Amino acid sequence: MRIKRIFVTVSVALAAVVATAGSASAYTYPTSECGPGQVCLYYNSSSSGFGAVFKQSSNISNYSGYYFSAGKNGSSGAGLSVKNNVAAVDNRSDGSYFSLFYNSGYDCSVACMQIGPNNAVDIPEPMKNDNASGRYGEAP
Repeated sequence: MRIKRIFVTVSVALAAVVATAGSASAYTYPTSECGPGQVCLYYNSSSSGFGAVFKQSSNISNYSGYYFSAGKNGSSGAGLSVKNNVAAVDNRSDGSYFSLFYNSGYDCSVACMQIGPNNAVDIPEPMKNDNASGRYGEAP
């Protein structure tokens, strides 16, 4: 019975992320890593200095096999998998939203969030470091 209660609590918390994705804490743009039309995924949140970066310029249905690289904001996290390690997102695309998903395959059944064009956010709990795919344009 205890397992069911924990699962329900986690499910409710994850549903809250989907419902409140627009209220993710905003932050000042990091030292620019992205060019126009790119999204930068960061290993650390803004309070930890962002660290390593992964530059995304197309839809990726599964971050497995993609890795962070050292960049202007540091090397913390360089060489680690992007999958389940994203703590901040910088969307530098003009006019395109970027959606980050808890599951691979753009599956929003557990949780997802949308980041507006020219917007940067720290990923809130419980999605912070639990993300598996990302795409441009379409709402989750």
